[in-house]
This record gives sequence, structure tokens and C-alpha cells, in this order.
Amino acid sequence: MSRRRLPSLIALAGFAVGVAVVMSGGEREAAAQPKAPAITAAPQAPTLTTPASLGAKAGEEVEVTLTGTNLADATGVLLSCPAKATIPTDNKNGTEAGKLRVKVTVDPKTVVGLYTVRVATKHGVSNARPFVVDSFPAVASTAANRTKDTAQALAVPGVATGSVAAETSEFYKVKVSANQKLSFEVLARRIGSALDPIVVLHDAKTKRELVELYADDTPGLQGDCRLTHTFKEAGEVLVEVRDTTHRGGANFDYRLRVGEFVGATTAFPLAAQRGAATSIGFAGPDTIAAVSITAPKDAGRAAFYVAPGAGWSLPVLLTDYPQITEQEPNDDPAKGNKLTVPGGASGRFDKAKDVDHYTIAGKKGQKLVVSAQTFEVNSPAEVLVRVLDAKGAQVAASNPAAPVNRFEFTPAADGDYTIACEHQNFLHGPNEVYLLTVVPAGPDLAVTVAFDRGEAPAGGGTGAFATVTRLNGYAGPVELSIEGDAALSGKLTLAAGQTFAFVPVLVKAGTASGAYAFRLKATATADGTTVTRYATMTDAVKANLGGMTNPPPELLTELALGVVDKPPFAVKLTADPASIEKGKGGKILVEVTREAAADGDIVFAPLLVPPTAPAAVKPVPKGQTKGEFTVTVQPGTPVGQTPFVFRATTKIGGKDYAVTPAPVVIDVTEPKKAEPPKKTDPPKK
Repeated sequence: MSRRRLPSLIALAGFAVGVAVVMSGGEREAAAQPKAPAITAAPQAPTLTTPASLGAKAGEEVEVTLTGTNLADATGVLLSCPAKATIPTDNKNGTEAGKLRVKVTVDPKTVVGLYTVRVATKHGVSNARPFVVDSFPAVASTAANRTKDTAQALAVPGVATGSVAAETSEFYKVKVSANQKLSFEVLARRIGSALDPIVVLHDAKTKRELVELYADDTPGLQGDCRLTHTFKEAGEVLVEVRDTTHRGGANFDYRLRVGEFVGATTAFPLAAQRGAATSIGFAGPDTIAAVSITAPKDAGRAAFYVAPGAGWSLPVLLTDYPQITEQEPNDDPAKGNKLTVPGGASGRFDKAKDVDHYTIAGKKGQKLVVSAQTFEVNSPAEVLVRVLDAKGAQVAASNPAAPVNRFEFTPAADGDYTIACEHQNFLHGPNEVYLLTVVPAGPDLAVTVAFDRGEAPAGGGTGAFATVTRLNGYAGPVELSIEGDAALSGKLTLAAGQTFAFVPVLVKAGTASGAYAFRLKATATADGTTVTRYATMTDAVKANLGGMTNPPPELLTELALGVVDKPPFAVKLTADPASIEKGKGGKILVEVTREAAADGDIVFAPLLVPPTAPAAVKPVPKGQTKGEFTVTVQPGTPVGQTPFVFRATTKIGGKDYAVTPAPVVIDVTEPKKAEPPKKTDPPKK
């Protein structure tokens, strides 16, 4: 944290952020971090519980009903895709706490895929929930389709949305033409549902199961399934959707897509350099034409998406390094593909006993980081990576038992080295792809966010709590800043040797109420290299998406601020004195401004208080406007400006209402040395 004082803010419920400074040459490294404060949503903030199957067709207007809590007095809807959202005012819409009708028009150019939706009210912004954009029209399940005899008709192409109950299946009747090739795909795990789906086809006349026409856990679909079949004769089939273990419930949502679309599991190549023109093909059972595209330049984007025709979109990771696509023949080390360092290669095990070789130029003493990504990019492949010297001797290799396929290697001499990649299970096929990356070990930042939203009034602000762990000897400063909507700003430099930071999130005066998206940017410079990373919030996103194993990478950086009305009460904290010596005590003075509705007891809970400087927190009693906390600065407290953050809660209209005032900063100093007693002259005779 900077030695200067933090800005004085009227802050509401804040964020919790953990930042790890990682010196690992561009690859993230797991490391223990100081525990960040536990932050939860303010009790007055809205919450969404909408089904994971919620969505719209690109280019068309649709009315959707959002469900949750505290949804009354909505001020806006925030979608992560290009779309226009309005809140109808008819039939008292917007007055109910449990539901809200919204009209959404998605930009017709929007790529099919998973996005998110949030709601802002006068009191805050909600969590993010899934919102799916599709190219097919959708119909909702009638819930009367749980037997073969009551199967619901579904037009082709089309989408059926529903939720599976325990010990039940849902059935749809589909007309097919002679020689028609149709795909039946269930989206569940990929859109944040708890459903582990299976799809089975039945003959509509006999009701008999077509034994070979089923799909379960299709490779590369994260537990979802896809079945493609060419029908010899015209007729009707029944499509059954259920959970593989017959579970069900409110969170077992699905989208059944039926149409003439191709099957693809991943894009290929799997990554592209930012701003570079590239040709993106696809890996999967079908032959699919490649797409020519220029990769986005945005440093804050982790991936962009391409769709194979009318199929589900697939991510292409964005990197700062040149990328190549494996070229056969490269089974012989002498024919290894040239790979620059830093650089990446997308490869495929397309034949039995396939071993892919790549040649890199090594420099004596320069540590390199070698990694292979498969599961992270939805490939089923498992890759063994070995490094060979000029004589063919193995000098380094990946650990098959490690959770992350990553290792470090330092060349013993200048010269060419060969990287050999082979399938650990000796499998091959169109889906068995991988992304190989080789980069020099150097300064890097890994930034994590523990909470994804907050709220503040126009002209005020809130804050992000940051925790920094420095690795590999790095001890320099880290600049943390707010990037996104022009109405939001904030910046803080975390000084060398400091662990915690409070990053201000300021709202421009006059900003309209609603939800605003932003990202937290971190920058550090070491060894002449500037590294920029954006905060991610994996745990929060997984919670919003039903525990999804590999959430879409671009969703991990999306934070939101709800610009709210002036709060019914505000709290100002002041240190008395502003500087306290180690081993001594002081006070935090509390001053409350109340409206008539906020006349009850105000209770305080510490969010960020140094363990070596405990504060005796006391409530401000009903009707009073002043209070104080006693602070004891123990001898082990680090010297410097130390923030204290508290959440204040009171009852308004019988319900809890919370604000998080701006932190109070105490300057901790070393004890003053006692001056020796002055010598006095002897009395004169």
C-alpha cells in the first residue's frame, strides 16, 4: 500500500481480492497466500436464482423472467454479451422481490455461447447467472412430457429448455426426413447446470429404444453429450433427456439442441497471438471448414470464440506469444517443427503411436517453463512431455501424476533442444489435441478475486481488498487499478514489502443508477519487463455456474458495481491519534449520519483488522450518532500505514441493511527512544 493516505470514500459493501506475484515466466504457479477478508453480499443487495437454461436467440427480442430475492426497485440489467435490455413497467413489474420480467434483444452478430446476466436495484447488484445465446428458436418444456406417450413436439432446428426431476425423463417428438443427418446435443454442465445428461433415441411408433442411438459424456463436452445420426427413412423419433444416475431437481436444467449442425470439441489451433491474423479450424468427428479471423488485441481478454456453423461456440485462448500448428511429418526428432521461445504450438495425436517433436533454441542458464494444456481447453488427451538434448538424451520431463502439466528446464549449454510430446494412454483421434507452450521463466502476476461485486452511490465509492504474495525473490511494487466503464476509476500502488491493499473503486458524480462492469488490472515491472495481468475470481464464478470445472476464461475477470441511491445511513471513521507507537493504544472515533428510517442500533463487524492490532468493536446505540473503538497496537505490528475496515449493519423496515465505510488508516511507528537525563551543574557555594 502506498505511504500516502488512502482517499476518503463514502463506501458501501466492498470486494475481497487476493493477488499473488508469481515469477514463473508466464505460467501460473500455485502458492499459499495470506487469507483475504471474508466478504459477502450486503443483505439489501439482489440475488438471482434463474435457471441455467435461460437465454435468447441472437437478433430477436425475447421476454425472460428473472427469479431471486430483493429484485424490487430494479434500475438496470447487465449482460456480458452485446444486447439491449429493458424492464417493462406494466402489471406492476418491478415491485416484486422474487421475480422480474425483462425484455432482451441480443445483437444479431453475437456468437452462440454462454454469457452472464446481472440485475441492479436501488440497493445493489446481483450475482451473475448463466445467459445462453443460441442460433435456434427455443420452446420451454411443458413438464407434461415425462412419458413416451406424452412426448412434446419439437421443430427442427430448435431448442427445448427444461429441468429434469428426480427419477424422471423428459421426451420430445422430432420429425426426420430420409437421409437427413441430425445432431442431438444437450447443454447442461457447459451452462452451469447440475445435470449430468444422457440422450437416448426411441422409435416413435413402437416406443422401443434404438439401442445404438444414445450419447453420454461425449469427449470434450465437460460431461455433456452429443449424438449425430443419418436417418435412412423418414419418420418420427422420440428424444429422451435424463440424468445418468436419475438425479433431478431445481438446478438440473438443460437445453436440448436439435438440428443439422456439425460436431466439434475444440477449436484448432487452440490459441492465437493477440492482434494476429489466423485461420481457426476445429477438432472433432466431422470435417469442418476453417474460419479466417483476426484475434482481438485486448490485453484483458483471455479468449475469443468461434462457432462451427450452427454448432456450439468454442474458445480460442489469447496469448502474447507467436503460435504455430503442428505439421507432419514430425515423428522423427530430426524433423521437429521449429518453435520460437517464447511460443506455443497446437498439436494432435492423429495416428497410433504418434510422437510429435518440436525444436527450440536453448540458451545456457536461461530457465524455461514448459507446459501442455488439454483438460483446461476441453481436450480429453493426456500428454507426456519430454526434453531431449542434441544427443537424444532426456534432460527433463513432465510428471504424469501432477495436477498441472508444467515443469521447468534450464539448458546446460547453448544449442538446439527437442521437445517430444506423446499420449500417455497411447490413444489417438481427431479429438486428441493439446497446446504446448515454452516461455522463459521471468516476472509474472497471478491475480485472484474472492468477491465479484459491490455497491456505491454516485460521487462515492467502495473498495477492493487485496492480498499479495511475492515469490522467487520478487519484492517490488504492484500497481492495482480499475479498468472498465468510464464512470468508474481507482488506482493504488502496493509498495514493496506490504501484503494488504485497499483498492478504491470510485464512482463519477452524476452517474445514473444501474450495474457497471469493470476489471481489476495489476501491473509490475522487474528485470526491465512489464507484466500486466487481470484479476480472476474462479471460486465465485464456479459458485455462480453450478461448480463448473472449467468456466469460460473470459467470465473469470468480470466484476460489477451497482451504483445505488444515497444510503439511509453513513459512517465516518477517524483515528485518534493518527499515529500510534508500537506497544501503545489509541481510538477509532465513529460518526454516524442517519435518516429517520435508520434509527436503530448500528452493529459493526471487522472485515480487515491486523491480528497484531485488535480493535474493541462496540455498537452505536439506537438514536445516537457517535461511538468509539479502542485499538491496541502490539509490538509485533508492522510499521507503516495500516488500514482498518468494518461493515456496519442496522435494521431498516425490519430488514438488515449494511454499508462498509471507508477504511480508517493508522500510521504505526516505532517507539520513541527515551532521552538520557540531562546533566545538572552542582549548586554554587
